Amino acid sequence: MKIKLSALFLAVFALATVAGCKRDSKHGPVVAKVGNDSITAEDFKKRLDETSPFLRARYNTVERKKEFLETLIRNELLAQEAERQGLDKSPAVREQAKRAMIQELIKKQLDEKLSGNDIADNELKGFYDSHIEDFVKPERARVYHILVAAKDPKEKAPAKKKAEALLKDINERIRKGEVNAFQSVAMKESQDPTSAPMGGDLRFVSKDELTRSYSAELANAAFDLKNPGDVAGPIETPAGVELVKLQVKTPSVNRSFEESKEGIRGRMARERRSKDYDDFVKKLRDNGKVSIDEVELAKVVPSEPATPGMTALPHGMPSAFPASAKVGGK
Repeated sequence: MKIKLSALFLAVFALATVAGCKRDSKHGPVVAKVGNDSITAEDFKKRLDETSPFLRARYNTVERKKEFLETLIRNELLAQEAERQGLDKSPAVREQAKRAMIQELIKKQLDEKLSGNDIADNELKGFYDSHIEDFVKPERARVYHILVAAKDPKEKAPAKKKAEALLKDINERIRKGEVNAFQSVAMKESQDPTSAPMGGDLRFVSKDELTRSYSAELANAAFDLKNPGDVAGPIETPAGVELVKLQVKTPSVNRSFEESKEGIRGRMARERRSKDYDDFVKKLRDNGKVSIDEVELAKVVPSEPATPGMTALPHGMPSAFPASAKVGGK
């Protein structure tokens, strides 16, 4: 009678096959024999360590450990039966084995360099210097403003009066629950042709950038604001009279090279790994005699989506045990 095995079990057996050695070729104390194969203490500990700390704490006596061992024995018996039935050569197992081999290849070929311990300090410092804006940043703020233009000193008084009226209108709108009151008034009333269409939005700027683009008076007023939503003004500036609203502030950052070094090491290692992966795959492709039949490719039609309510098996790697296995069960 044939035993119907789940796809998860087939995948597990594939991983055991890819490992490249039978249990009876291992050395060390044996905790159980299953036919001609053995489960070593090393096997047992490895599987036990893969469980959650909560479950692991449960196996603190010989009887409890025997419960867990029974699961490993059950898996071994099923694996041996699957091999006797030739399921190690099935397409499903071969596909899972291929995925496992790819993971092992990438780990061996690339991931062992991921620590970046071989990256010299002068390389790390060079990265720091060339990306200094990532480690040293001034305080920045996103602000909105409304300009009532008045370059002539005689125009300042009426401009200030208008700005006061606009501020009163904004506050009344806010009291009535209008969230974007400042922006709405800016779009209609601001005389700054660049920012008015965007509701007075000056985007994220540092104090120096705002000073250079507009004025020191506007920059000082904007960066004196403490809380999101606060409004300052009327403010007399070279361009006229202005109102300014703080949307949000980001704090300054000033990390030294020594403070940033290990983070840089990880970043450089990841970037190097990505490049090494691309180069490695390109080399394999160049030497792999790859060809594509576009005519046959065009004939491939994907299946219709699954009917709602049907559950598909996950595409990733399976768990270490069959879904039907119950730890300690019979």
